[in-house]
Amino acid sequence: MELGLKMEEISCCATVGNLVVSHEESLETSIPEYCPDIARIVDTAGQLRIREKSLTEGCLRISGDVRVTVLYTSEEGPGLRSLVLTVPFSCRTEEPRLQGCRNVSVWGRLPLLEAKSLTSRKLYIRVIPEFIVEGIRCARQTLCCGAEDNDAALQMRSESAQLTLLTSVLEREFNFSQECVPDGDVPEDLLLDRCCLQVTDCQRIGRKLIVKGEAHLSALYRTQAQSLCTYDTVLPFSQILDGMDLPEDAVYRSDVWTADSHIRLTRTDGSVGFGVSLRIGVMVKIYELRTVTYLCDLYSTRYETDVHRQAMVLTAADPAESTVQEADEQLEFGREVPFVCLTGTECSAVSEEPDGEHKVLRTNLRLKILYLDESGAPVSAERTAEVTAQITDASGIVRAVCGNGTVHMAGNSCQVHVPVVFTVEREKPWEISGMTAVEMTEPEEGPHPSVILRRVGAQETLWDVAKAYRTDPALILQANDLKEEPLPEGMILIPKMR
Repeated sequence: MELGLKMEEISCCATVGNLVVSHEESLETSIPEYCPDIARIVDTAGQLRIREKSLTEGCLRISGDVRVTVLYTSEEGPGLRSLVLTVPFSCRTEEPRLQGCRNVSVWGRLPLLEAKSLTSRKLYIRVIPEFIVEGIRCARQTLCCGAEDNDAALQMRSESAQLTLLTSVLEREFNFSQECVPDGDVPEDLLLDRCCLQVTDCQRIGRKLIVKGEAHLSALYRTQAQSLCTYDTVLPFSQILDGMDLPEDAVYRSDVWTADSHIRLTRTDGSVGFGVSLRIGVMVKIYELRTVTYLCDLYSTRYETDVHRQAMVLTAADPAESTVQEADEQLEFGREVPFVCLTGTECSAVSEEPDGEHKVLRTNLRLKILYLDESGAPVSAERTAEVTAQITDASGIVRAVCGNGTVHMAGNSCQVHVPVVFTVEREKPWEISGMTAVEMTEPEEGPHPSVILRRVGAQETLWDVAKAYRTDPALILQANDLKEEPLPEGMILIPKMR
């Protein structure tokens, strides 16, 4: 006969990554009529905007565009000019590891961005966006936690484990708008803007989740006197996320990114400022501490027992941890420079190297810096710095992103400071041999000894001995005048159950 088992279903998510997808796009285009002719391209900056992503049976499609800003000079007038172009992209990749994933997060960077002037009115743009893909696979495991009927004189052994499980992943977008006015010279034309987002708090209040953060805005603009100025400010934002199942005793971890941005000049009767419009994407991961109890073994003292098993895996996941490393780069000019601006920062993929009991994470930080040379002409320079972080365990997904960079002038040198945030998401499989069914049959008839005398094996436990002879572990302890395990070396008495 088949024994009825009590089953409990446990759901958890596991990540699949880091998968890297590269794509290349090029564009040959004429500049708009209202733009002056191009004499010399000074610098090029880009913003990667992922518009859509879809996953169907392991086929991932990513589409969006790269917002390219070209800074150049023209013989038609003094000062630095700016031209903004959009390079659309759409890529598709087959990835078997993404089969069965419910969610997918896509992070992007621009390892290559270049612009060349074919003529004074025509440009060639080439971009290579690189996407870091993280799939989220949700699985359900059914664990046996007991038996429905104990008439068969069952002996059952259970085990428990405390696991932190990633139980849910939520993704939303929201809009953020604000206006700000610089204290310095009045802007005439916005040349370049950069926006860096940072989460400062994520907490559950009632049935809602509050995500707070900061948008670090950096703007390069030209004044009416044709001089260059920079403006940096911090804009706090917050968003209420509702309509979600939010467990009480859980840890909430959120990441934000700029899905789209539009910075423009705003003119009023009394001032000229900047209007900031952002579309912010947010992904929330919910981690719960669960006590998982399961029936690891059983037998009957009355019947022969045949236990059917199946390998089962739950993925234990710790909330992502971040460590910040400060990257400093010093530039010497040999003379006092009137203007320096950081126009771009980019981190490469993270590599891992063993270092004794620790691991060293490495990324290459690329910096692009705009300054004025001895003649007052704008010039761009590029620097690369290696940034490292030491951690004890890097099992899981690791990535590095740039924080808000700053520039400090000191005489004929400048110090560029960029925080680099290393994020580590650790996962560890928890494997058990789960019971799926139990068959019981009548034992063979015949004489059986009432007491057995035998020697205990080196690796045998009280449970192993009692199960082998279908008797009660408590009877073995009582017959041998023992209170608890371990069993003594040598011979022991094994009484038979009546």
